[in-house]
Amino acid sequence: MGEKKGKGKLIFKGDKEHKKKKRKRSSANDPDHEGGSDEGWVRADELDDLAGPLFITHPSDPPICFTADEDDRLLAYPIPEQSEAEPVIVNQVFVGARLIGTSNTFTFKSSNGKYLSTDKFGVVSVDREAISGLEEWNPTHTDAGFAFQNTYGKFLMVDEIAGGGFKIRADSEDVGFCETFRVYCQARFKRKARQEKKKAKKEGSINELDNIKKFQSWGGGRVHMSREDKRKLKEARGEGRLAEAMLDRRAQVKSDRYCK
Repeated sequence: MGEKKGKGKLIFKGDKEHKKKKRKRSSANDPDHEGGSDEGWVRADELDDLAGPLFITHPSDPPICFTADEDDRLLAYPIPEQSEAEPVIVNQVFVGARLIGTSNTFTFKSSNGKYLSTDKFGVVSVDREAISGLEEWNPTHTDAGFAFQNTYGKFLMVDEIAGGGFKIRADSEDVGFCETFRVYCQARFKRKARQEKKKAKKEGSINELDNIKKFQSWGGGRVHMSREDKRKLKEARGEGRLAEAMLDRRAQVKSDRYCK
């Protein structure tokens, strides 16, 4: 006789139960996967992806990409809508870099070695050789892409001009379609950033755990961390001052008699 098991399936005594095979996610387009491809350009979807070579585009009609010509002029160059999301000439590649000591302030350098900058009137150029406040940008990631805020609190935008062309300005007060850009980075840099982030997170957790066990004898050896503590340590890690933050945290723990 047979008996029902699970969702009404009829099985017999002595029959081996077959386990369902789990589908493996393809790693071809997954830069986080150990076996993922390092080739090509992929969509940037967090601030860490903006450190390295970038292809900055906007889904206007027609779509455009940032291009620095040989005279250090920033152009909104049209790209074919059905083409691959990758640069076709080196002039369309910009290199992003996070300013040391900050978590969300970046500079963007053209293939000519000049920085993307803006003045107080919103005029955008790419001809500066040194970094000042005018060359600093604060990107914000949204579901649609990235918005870039300058030092005056205004946003980078694409503006349609007479004749059907486009111009890049930085004088917008709010973020909308014109102020939202699609940014692509190289797959190998994205995967490297993910791996370094995971490593830093793991090392930070191990260091914090070791220090708590070393200096705190209360609580039966259990680690006590509030949400606020975790948030502060996460921010400190992003700003490169994790060790200092952990020392401050230990100093604030009442039972810590040894760290002062």
